[in-house]
Parts: sequence; structure tokens; C-alpha cells
Amino acid sequence: MNVFYIVRHGQTDWNLLGKTQGHGDSSLTKEGISQTNSLADFLENENIDMIFSSDLGRAIQTADIIGNKLGLNINKTESLREMNFGLWEGLLIDEIKNNHKEIYDTWRNAPHLANIPGGETLDIIKDRVDRFINDINKKYDNKKILLVSHSITVRVMLLSFLNSPMENIYRIKQDNTALNIVEFRSYGPVVTKMNDTNHTKYKSLVNSIRL
Repeated sequence: MNVFYIVRHGQTDWNLLGKTQGHGDSSLTKEGISQTNSLADFLENENIDMIFSSDLGRAIQTADIIGNKLGLNINKTESLREMNFGLWEGLLIDEIKNNHKEIYDTWRNAPHLANIPGGETLDIIKDRVDRFINDINKKYDNKKILLVSHSITVRVMLLSFLNSPMENIYRIKQDNTALNIVEFRSYGPVVTKMNDTNHTKYKSLVNSIRL
């Protein structure tokens, strides 16, 4: 039985600005680095066997911080990349609303039907993460595996584990460095933790006590 520890990358500059990232990129903020260090401290006691990361910069930066703490190398893969938002990448939400209103309305109200020019659909994301998880489960057994990815990709993965349609993408929240744990048992995947950010709250509490 493999256990997957699935996390979203730390806060980035574009997260703060409200820009759509997708395959575009921006570096972690100081807060993002702090969040990731807190997560690394928590994971230090989880006996993680291996780390796989999206090959996009913000995920690699997050994975490297954790890997350095755990003494593990990073396996980079395109399979864990964020959804490609095509023409929307680098744009603010208001810019997308003004310039791509019809598609944006579909994305917000029926996301599984949205087809952003030059981008990917949710079904494309689902296909690639399903293949990746299946390949990992065929190759390894009884491992604790950390996956570092992105908001949409993680939510798609969780919906797939729950056998829930992609139209429910907005019913799952993923904060920066959120931790999700999924156990693969004989009867299928079981989600035992979702969008857990207690590691950041604990560090803030400890720092406030020290002050």
C-alpha cells in the first residue's frame, strides 16, 4: 500500500498579485519559503521515501526546500504540472473577465466544459495525473511518496481519487503548502487528510510565544 503526501507549492509573487500562473512562473515569496519550511519540519517525522515534483519553478523551489530537510533527491516530472491556461497566463482575473467573458463564465459555472484558447482542459489534466499515479503504484509498493504540485492539478487528482466529476473542482480548496494524504488500499484510494495547513499555524503560534 503506497501512501501519497500531496502538497501545493508555497505562496508566490503572482499569487499575491492575483495573476494566473499555469505554465508561467514566479518565485516563492518570503512567506512562501516560510510556509514550505514549516511543512518540511512537519514532514521530517513522516519517513518519506521519495519526492516527485512538477518541473515548474515554483514547485521545484518548494520541493528543494523539503528535499534538503529530508535528505532526499527530487524527481521532476511534467505529469504534475499545473493546468496550462493558454492565453490567460499572466493575466489578472479582471483582465480575463473583460477580454474573455464568455469562456470565463463557462470556467466559473461549468469548468469541465471550459476550453481556454491555447490551454488545457480539466479532462487532459485528469488523464495525465491518472496515468502518473497508476505508473507509480505499479512501480512501487509500501512507500511514502511526496508529490509537489499545483492548485488545479491537486484538486483534479483528489476528485479522481474520490471518483467525483471534474465539474466539482471548486468544491475543493487548496491553500499554499496545503497537505493532502491519500492511502491506496486493496479496495482503492482513501483520502485521510485534505487541505491541511496546520503546520503554518503551529509555527506562527511558536513564534508568537517566543516573542
